[in-house]
Amino acid sequence: MTAVSPWIAEIRRRLEREWVIPDVVREIAEETPDAKPAAVLVPLYVRERELWTLFTKRSEAVESHKGQIAFPGGMEALDDASPWETAIRETEEEIGVPRKAILRIGALPEVTTFTGFRIRPFVGAIPYPFDFRHDPREVESVIEMPIRVLMGPTLVEERAVTWKGRSVPTPVYHVKGHVIWGATAFLLSSLLEALVDEGRPPA
Repeated sequence: MTAVSPWIAEIRRRLEREWVIPDVVREIAEETPDAKPAAVLVPLYVRERELWTLFTKRSEAVESHKGQIAFPGGMEALDDASPWETAIRETEEEIGVPRKAILRIGALPEVTTFTGFRIRPFVGAIPYPFDFRHDPREVESVIEMPIRVLMGPTLVEERAVTWKGRSVPTPVYHVKGHVIWGATAFLLSSLLEALVDEGRPPA
């Protein structure tokens, strides 16, 4: 049996927690019972002796969420065996990381998007170094980011989004010229909440 790296074991432990779900996330889920099932991967890896993650900038050719910053992922396919399989299949298709090379660490709370997708988010370790090869039809670019930088963004604000005729608040992260909002921002908030558990990031 292959030994698990200490950082993976530590993050796995931190993800096994009772999550506090924001009221707005719960309300959107309750009011969107017909949301389409989807899944994303929150990739983690060690680079330059610290923990990193990555996002994709979606292309302008995709049907939804054009140009937005997101984690790799997409809609569930009929032949996907599970939401986890959806997440790693989409990751392989979008940025070229082989699904067999992705190690499942844990999961984050579900999020339903304003556009009607129910996202199952999984946290997984990916190999590094790796030559990411993104599919230009779906992904404009891959954005690698140290967790340390995400924990101290240039600005975190709350922005109102109009949904079903009313104003709904969403967190917005401004990091290195990128704007992360909506479902991805809620997922990022959950990830950072777990990673700073006990007042310190994982070693």
